[in-house]
Amino acid sequence: MATEQWQDTARRHQAIRDAAIPQEWQLANPPSDQVANVMSIPYTCGLLTTQELAWTDKDATELLELLAAGTIKSYDLTLAFCKRASLAQQLLNCLVETWFDEALARAQELDEILEQTGQPVGPYHGLPFSIKTTFAVKGKNASSCYVAWADHRAESDAPVVHILRNAGAVFFCKTTNPQTVMHLETVSNLYGRTLNPYNRRLTPGGSSGGEAALVAFGGSPIGLAADGGGSIRSPAANNGLFGMKCTPDRVPIIRSTVSMRGCKSYPVVAGPVTRTARDTDFFMKVVMAAEPWRAEPSLVPLPWRPVVMPRTIKIGVYMDDGVVKPHPPITSALERLKTKLREHPNFQLIEWTPYKHGDGYDLIRQLFWEDGAVETRKIMTDGGEPVLPLTEWVMKHPHIQPRTLKESWELHYQKDVFQKEYLQHWLSAPDVPDFIVGPVGPSAAPRHETARYWGYTAIFNLLDYPACSFPTGLVCSPELHPADGEYTPMENEFDAYNWGTYDAKIFENAPISLQIAGRKWECEGVLHGASMMTELFGVDRTPSSDPRI
Repeated sequence: MATEQWQDTARRHQAIRDAAIPQEWQLANPPSDQVANVMSIPYTCGLLTTQELAWTDKDATELLELLAAGTIKSYDLTLAFCKRASLAQQLLNCLVETWFDEALARAQELDEILEQTGQPVGPYHGLPFSIKTTFAVKGKNASSCYVAWADHRAESDAPVVHILRNAGAVFFCKTTNPQTVMHLETVSNLYGRTLNPYNRRLTPGGSSGGEAALVAFGGSPIGLAADGGGSIRSPAANNGLFGMKCTPDRVPIIRSTVSMRGCKSYPVVAGPVTRTARDTDFFMKVVMAAEPWRAEPSLVPLPWRPVVMPRTIKIGVYMDDGVVKPHPPITSALERLKTKLREHPNFQLIEWTPYKHGDGYDLIRQLFWEDGAVETRKIMTDGGEPVLPLTEWVMKHPHIQPRTLKESWELHYQKDVFQKEYLQHWLSAPDVPDFIVGPVGPSAAPRHETARYWGYTAIFNLLDYPACSFPTGLVCSPELHPADGEYTPMENEFDAYNWGTYDAKIFENAPISLQIAGRKWECEGVLHGASMMTELFGVDRTPSSDPRI
């Protein structure tokens, strides 16, 4: 195909998306590209009323309480989020498709049902909900941001979308993901680059970068995303949100529009991007209450369980993974956490040594594309689109090559061995930690085109461990986090590169987040642990938090 054709396809779809934003919701004087932090724009542009701003600043749990009580009408709330999402698109380029009129009609219908019956349709009654474009929503965009799939529409809802719809959620938009869905950046030929609302010189992350940027900006109270190597946790961290990856086979993931359908080498996990831990907890309760394993036999019949914590909670903290040392803001946050853990009577700090994270990262990189990325390259070729720099970088690595069946068996055997060895390392520690806490990545939100190292998140995909990124409430500061001019990088392909990307001024105001992980199936405890960690930092004080903190 001629190059001009993919460009025409991209222009056509972007024009359709942009035309769906009403004229009265468009910024008369948008900020210049030099304005990095745009979080204040909703409060100064005059588009939203004071009441709409107050509503769209609340977390999903509080909004659901107000909706169920009839204090807020779903129509009014949905209208407010449609407005704020429109602002987000103009400033951040985070949307693929919107259907505001359809969403408002559904919200009106739900209001009438509540008024007539006195009962909500379900636990998500009337709540606006955004969805990453990889999830099938009946009749909506199913491109996954591939040019070749630009005109594809979903024939039916994905199972998790079906559960949320039956629970009363009001879907109103789909959000961006990167080319191939295999970046910790969100940029595609079809829709362009998505930006971070706290600092547009930085990425919101990937592959769920559109969701994270939208939720952080206040354009959605909660978003549905997916994680195969860090794609929930990294974007959530870059935007100061909660991002939970459960152990695989708990949340339905089938009927996602991605390449390599049927690949089990690295299980992808569906989950939410949220503002608070209690919003994530509620999402899991709703999905598990639907007993999705009855309709999807691959799922484990494991309900969402109450959390019982030991009297003294042992937290293993690691400053780095032995491969890449994080930038100064991340190290500073970890040191602060260690101090708080030492001072608190209900915690025991353990200095944790990660087990062969470099070997684990090498292994999962081989598992990402066992066909040598042949199918993925074909999809891009079919659309006539060029391969973007980060795509080319990850796919041309020596780890990415076509595997014979025997070679594939060997990789999966190595995965089993690594999982067993890691668990033995955990259980053989002098003090066995309940959870471990470390970086989500080697930096705060990375500069554009620099997010090359996935090791901090991907290791837990390899292990099938639940992990959750959580905000500390801290931000990067040139004054507090100067570069360490005396640091000597470790001898590998990543550390010197990562260190070379650090400029304290460029990272200014980027949220600082950390990650907590637990052993397989301990999803409930990991989420509760994330809530406790944010309590220690003085953020996310919610009713679901541990009363001892």
